[in-house]
Amino acid sequence: MFTRTKIGPVPEVGAGAPEFSLSSAQGGQLRLSMRTARGPVVVAFYRPGDDEDVEYFKALATKEDEINLASGSVVAIGVAEPTEARNFARASGLKSYVLYDYARVTSRQWGLLEKDRKQGDYARRAVFIVGPDRNIAHAWVGKRPEPEEILAKVSEISGLPKPPEEPEGDGKEAEEGGEKPKKMSAEEREKIKAERRAAREAGKSVKSGRPEGDASQESEAPKEEG
Repeated sequence: MFTRTKIGPVPEVGAGAPEFSLSSAQGGQLRLSMRTARGPVVVAFYRPGDDEDVEYFKALATKEDEINLASGSVVAIGVAEPTEARNFARASGLKSYVLYDYARVTSRQWGLLEKDRKQGDYARRAVFIVGPDRNIAHAWVGKRPEPEEILAKVSEISGLPKPPEEPEGDGKEAEEGGEKPKKMSAEEREKIKAERRAAREAGKSVKSGRPEGDASQESEAPKEEG
């Protein structure tokens, strides 16, 4: 016997995400707080056997690896029996976590539990991104975001993956604030040597920039006075 849980309000952006611990179609249990400790968590609700939901989660599955690289996790939750959850996991291609809320507790706590004569109990379509602080960072109820937008929001929170680094040479030039000094060609070196030889022959000091004659006169002046 399961205790009936009161349907809570749909969590808004900035509010704390209701905790859950549910069984996975892939095996084992998943607790929300254990995943948020590793990074953002995409919590998306599904309806088993719904073709539109299968197609949406197929598209989301194509971005699953990139979301994982951005330190995020994809968690699908549905009001389903274990067999229904496993069938949904196979149909959608999700590799991470397809959870089944057969007791309806989590769907009630998240304010999404609905009842239909044909479908019975089900969770409304909704996607949330829960940040590492366990608060709702983004929420979409009814109209779900494109998988590309979900990936962008997860990357925005985690700062991952980092943009590719520029080539090493370009990076050094940027740090130095200018271009790297160019190496002189053999012709340029010979030209400089020739200019220095010409300067010496003309009686100029390359180092001081003054004629050598001026320097000798200064040194001889004290002798003439003595």
